[in-house]
Amino acid sequence: MFRLIIALTALIFIIKPLVASDPEILFQEDFEDTEFASRGWYDHLKGKLSTSEHIEGSSASLECKYLLGERGAEGGSPGRHLFEETDEVYLSYYVKYSKNYIGSGKPYHPHEFHFITNANHIYVGPSYTHLTTYIEHNAGIPLLAIQDAENIDENNIGVDLTDVTEERSVAGCNGSSDGYYGDCYQSGNVHNNGKQWKAEMKYFSDDPGNNYKNDWHHVEAYFKLNSIVDGKGITDGIVRYWFDDALIISHDDVMMRTGQRPDMMFNQFLIAPYIGPGSPVEQTMWIDNLLVAKSRIVSSATDNQHIKSDKTFVAPNPFSQNSEIKFTVTSANIVSINVYNSIGEKISALDVGYCETGDHSIRFDSKDRPAGMYYYAIIIGAKVESGMMMKVK
Repeated sequence: MFRLIIALTALIFIIKPLVASDPEILFQEDFEDTEFASRGWYDHLKGKLSTSEHIEGSSASLECKYLLGERGAEGGSPGRHLFEETDEVYLSYYVKYSKNYIGSGKPYHPHEFHFITNANHIYVGPSYTHLTTYIEHNAGIPLLAIQDAENIDENNIGVDLTDVTEERSVAGCNGSSDGYYGDCYQSGNVHNNGKQWKAEMKYFSDDPGNNYKNDWHHVEAYFKLNSIVDGKGITDGIVRYWFDDALIISHDDVMMRTGQRPDMMFNQFLIAPYIGPGSPVEQTMWIDNLLVAKSRIVSSATDNQHIKSDKTFVAPNPFSQNSEIKFTVTSANIVSINVYNSIGEKISALDVGYCETGDHSIRFDSKDRPAGMYYYAIIIGAKVESGMMMKVK
């Protein structure tokens, strides 16, 4: 028997349209306040803002300070953000580093930004998945990278399986599908891997000038999954990186998935500043006006005209079995609602369908689900809002 602690028996979502609509934009974060959960972030829900360091037209930025010997940033980060499933993703952000910034001091790390796919749950550790992408730089040299360690055939480490089976990894350990060779190394009881594409020179310079690391720079990155044809992966995936509007990494012949996972799509973004060996000095990175989209959104550090959202929602908690989810759509669109359990597994997909402007509702039957914490994602067109809800006995 389930009962409600409070009188409200529904989850209510009030959705307002974007000030200026662009169907390519998935979400945006301007770091003007720390109410990250209200904008769809989840997991860490932390982050320290700086009001002294920000781009023109902004009032604050996300400050990621590494203390001496620490692996993560002081104050944490907003964590993760879900978005509509897509086979291509674009990231735009502005970044500045302290004058003494040296990163890890090693030929690997720090990690900064990741995209993860629907092949894993929404709390997966980013280093061991079916596909994780990396946007970062090492010693000032920008790089893009991928890992797909969970796809590794552990019985055939070092064996080239590219012409043998689609049940293999593409970023190392089971051969190279695209000619870009990745690493393969032991990680506990299993192996991990990684494949990188680097810029040809150092862009985040130690010396004052056009590329000085202590100035604000606009970074953009783009990943497009390769095609699957007749059950086999085709080497037509794309990775690109722009530095202050200049394209400095570009490859159109990349393999990121095999025919083993033809339905793999990007659906999760993660801010995860991390120096594995520990920071060799106290150093800081600032991030401002971050945007995730399906394709490149042309802008510059001077116009600062990214679209802003005035979307809001209200989700009364706790909820009971057979809860009626009510939502308001102020611009006609396709609507769907996903519900996840406490470990990030999708337990319900409510396909609402096309909704005209106005009030709507759909029933969520949770009678066979245990009490505890649940998470929801409501998708309206290309926009996603997520949050938490509690079921009680």
